[in-house]
Parts: sequence; structure tokens; C-alpha cells
Amino acid sequence: MRIKLALATAALALALPGSAEAAYQINSYNWAPGSLTGTIKYTPTNLSLNVGIGRFRLNGTDLATGKATSFLTYCVDIFHTLQPAVFDFASVSTLVPNATKQNQLLTLLAHADPLIALSSNKAETAAAVQLAVWEIANETGPTYDFATGTFRSSGGNSDGARALATSYLGKVTSGAWAAPTGQLKLLYSPNSQSQLLSSVPEPATWSLMIGGLGVVGGMARRRSARTRIVLA
Repeated sequence: MRIKLALATAALALALPGSAEAAYQINSYNWAPGSLTGTIKYTPTNLSLNVGIGRFRLNGTDLATGKATSFLTYCVDIFHTLQPAVFDFASVSTLVPNATKQNQLLTLLAHADPLIALSSNKAETAAAVQLAVWEIANETGPTYDFATGTFRSSGGNSDGARALATSYLGKVTSGAWAAPTGQLKLLYSPNSQSQLLSSVPEPATWSLMIGGLGVVGGMARRRSARTRIVLA
């Protein structure tokens, strides 16, 4: 089983093929490395959901080759439930048309895997990245804040993750984290929960990634108003 290198990063300028790439049947998924819980709200539609928060590992089959494949991903679609389906690669503009937000997501995810690798609480760090993805993708106000605006989050056991996510968002918007060259891709399905792909360098490249991204020092220190449980 192989993990697709899916995101161009500052240290590894990788890019996915375009729409000609084969479709994938995703059959199962699990949290990698774990998950937290909390409530998310999307105020324009009164959407309120109790969710799991973290990074996914999607497991399935390349329909062109029949080979097993696996992707590390973050949810970018809060309006669908993740379920087995056929996914295809698509531009992130399919769900996030704003170019500034696309660049912010690219910057965030370029730092995400090294942050998780260095963290003593990997599930919390992965949850923080996921929360930041949701905030960027769904907030229409002028600032990113989980307590106010279009997208909100609270409760569960994810207070620490929200604090981390707020710090990540600050680094993304202030320019403290440089934007890498490249483009995001997402696994898209009209019937399931579309996912942003995470970068997954080989273990031997971690030191290069960490040095290139400059995170060692920082890390040492559609529904209605009803609430339901979903995997997100």
C-alpha cells in the first residue's frame, strides 16, 4: 500500500497530475493519528454538528490499476458525511474558489505534517490543522475566530486544538509562514465528503522538511439546526 504524495510543499515542490488521473474507490477510513471531539456551526444555514476532528487516512483502490492505495486527508466539506464512494482528483477551487483562501490552505498544509511529526500530542495537532482548514474554507468574515463569524467551533475535548489552530491561522495570515510554490488538490465526490490531501514525505525527508519549513523552534515550545454525530 502506498501513500500518494499529494501536496506541493516548500521543501518538496510536488504537484499532482490533473484531471486525467484515475478515479479511486474509497472503501474505509480511520483517524491518523487520532481524533478529538467538538461542535462546529455554520451560521448562514444554522448547521450545527457534533464531530470528530482530526486527519483521515482513506483506504481504497485505484480503479485504473486495481492497486491498493491510501491518502492522508483533511475534511474541507462540512455539508456531507464521509462514506465509501468513488472519488476523483479536482482543483481545490471546486469548493474554495477564493484565491487568497487557496493560498492560505496551501501554506497551512505545507506545515501540517512536520508539525504533527514533532508534536508530543499528535491527535491534538492534527485536530488543530483540521479546525484551521474549516475556518479558512468556511469563514466569510474579515478575521478568523472560532467564537464569532460564519464558521464557529466549541466544546468537546478540543479547546487546546482550537488554541493551536488560532496560532496557526495567525502565522498563515501574517506571513510568518511563507507560502510554498505549488497547488492544492482535493479528492472530490458529489455523494461523499470531499477531502483536501495532505503532504506525506518519506521518513528520510523529515529533516529536510523541518529545516525548510522552519518549524523546529516553534514546535519545541446541509443541514438544519439539529445536531448529529458525523465523521468530519
